[in-house]
Amino acid sequence: MIPSVTFTIVEKVILAGLTLAALGSFSYEVLRRVAIVNKGLGSFPFDRFLERLWRVFREVLLHEKVIRERPFPGLMHALVFWGFLVFGLVTIDHFATGFYKPILSESLHHAYSKVVIPFAIFVIFGIVSLAYRRFITQPKALGKISPTSGLVAVFIVVLMGTYIYGETGLSPLVWKVNWWIHSALILAFLFLIPRSKHLHLVLGPFNIFFRSFEHPDHTPVHIDLEGDEDDLDVMLNDLTKLTKKQALDIFSCVECGRCTDVCPANRGGGILDPKYHFIMDLREPLLEGKDVAILDQINVEAGWECTACQACTEVCPVGNHVEKSDEIRRLEVLVEGRVPQEYQKVFTNLQETGNTEGASSSPFADSFPVFTADKEYVLWLGCFARHGLDPNFNKSVENFTKILDVAGVTYGVLAEEQCSGDPANRLGDKLTYTMLREHNMEQLIETKKVVTLCPHCAVNLGKEYGKYDAINYTVEHHTQVIGRLIEEGRIKVKMGETGKVTYHDPCNLSRMLDVVDEPRTAIQAASSDFQEMDESGRDTLCCGAGGALWWKKETKGRTHLVRAEQVIESGADTVVTGCNFCFGMMKQGLGPMTPEGREEVIVKDVADIVAENLV
Repeated sequence: MIPSVTFTIVEKVILAGLTLAALGSFSYEVLRRVAIVNKGLGSFPFDRFLERLWRVFREVLLHEKVIRERPFPGLMHALVFWGFLVFGLVTIDHFATGFYKPILSESLHHAYSKVVIPFAIFVIFGIVSLAYRRFITQPKALGKISPTSGLVAVFIVVLMGTYIYGETGLSPLVWKVNWWIHSALILAFLFLIPRSKHLHLVLGPFNIFFRSFEHPDHTPVHIDLEGDEDDLDVMLNDLTKLTKKQALDIFSCVECGRCTDVCPANRGGGILDPKYHFIMDLREPLLEGKDVAILDQINVEAGWECTACQACTEVCPVGNHVEKSDEIRRLEVLVEGRVPQEYQKVFTNLQETGNTEGASSSPFADSFPVFTADKEYVLWLGCFARHGLDPNFNKSVENFTKILDVAGVTYGVLAEEQCSGDPANRLGDKLTYTMLREHNMEQLIETKKVVTLCPHCAVNLGKEYGKYDAINYTVEHHTQVIGRLIEEGRIKVKMGETGKVTYHDPCNLSRMLDVVDEPRTAIQAASSDFQEMDESGRDTLCCGAGGALWWKKETKGRTHLVRAEQVIESGADTVVTGCNFCFGMMKQGLGPMTPEGREEVIVKDVADIVAENLV
């Protein structure tokens, strides 16, 4: 209820001055960040416009992602957010009262207050809950205590309190004092927001709108093998620069630490902290230098620990593409010429023989029919199977071809197949990657359909190659083919006696290719006792081999053992996966970690469990 109160000319002048100062400060801070963002490479995407708007509605207005990832604090954040949306009209009416007269009639104001007062109570409950979590329970992921967060919490509680108090029938003098306190807090927010993490309130919706639909979303490095030195110099110079979206990411970060929570390297005891190494550590250099050429300031050791699994990007509530191992590695390799010793042999092998192992031939590949134009699929083996990085996995490839044979699907391998380039691409050697990609594109020129057991190869052949040239073929993962053959009735599978079965989702398959359901269709056709892992689907935990770390010598961390521990703790008798590298990592990790007196967990590929139970 608003008593009969008038504001003097002096009060209106003071209010106008404070309002202009607050708006000016807010605009200045936001615009200077926008100016830096605009210096970034590339442009913002507007494709799939309606899908982007729908995503903003779900993730911003409904808080879908925030609540799903951390239900209680996410809901508390939503209460605060929804409360401020409701307060939008109240705030406009509040300042209109000070300058001239309220825009809401007395009756409408009274009716709307019946909605706003409950929301004010919800906001107080939400912000107090968040403050308790931030300052009392202090989750590690949130990092050091932020005085700004405490100040904002106090501001919000007092803001809601002054609104509720102002609706209780105060005397004109008390009402006016309360009104000025409420006004001062609103204007203080305009000073505070752009200078703190709370800038995500402004930039977050835009960042979510512009977020790529594809993982990973690294800028392709175009290397013209026949280009001149000037073109090469321009390309190398650009490697230090953020894209527009990456710069916007850094200013949009809410500092929640979800990216660190899910990082397998961090959970394994490594030094990598995505929140700081890939985002926060770059904010001050951006603001101080007013330039986007800051990628060389990423912590190199942390960058080499990253598995490129995209878990950090998947979980970010404000649309950041967090992972930047690609950026720091390509700088180290192409610009600085610094390559960790364990990768030097890999690069040499790829350059000289076209495969990671330096092999001149592959007896295993020779055991399959050669692809000809009359066959339905190119069976892409990849280095892992073609050159026996884990000889046990070769049986999985044979089991897949057994399934294809039963279904009457024709296939053949490419005689001149070389590495898809995933190791070189993920380790930053874009020159070697260019050579491998161009060779393989020539081999695939008349191909219509490719199938592979390696998700890493599938990502490169189907997605990464497409960033450079148009591709005229489709790429399927073998679990997609198997799942479809089962659904179409082209193969029959019986329930096997395999005990308790669980499934480990490979990162490249689930997050980058969005293949989640098909492997489960296949497994559940062969097992009546299937149980999910705690972290599954797109929320899976990396096995430790992503980012070409199969060839890495483990240093401080134990990234490769975290997922193996989860498999053992699940109580499963068999763990099934859909990736050759995950298969190899499980084979290496489960044995030494199996408790004494317990049977070692059996590792199988999806093709194995289906082929063993074909009718």
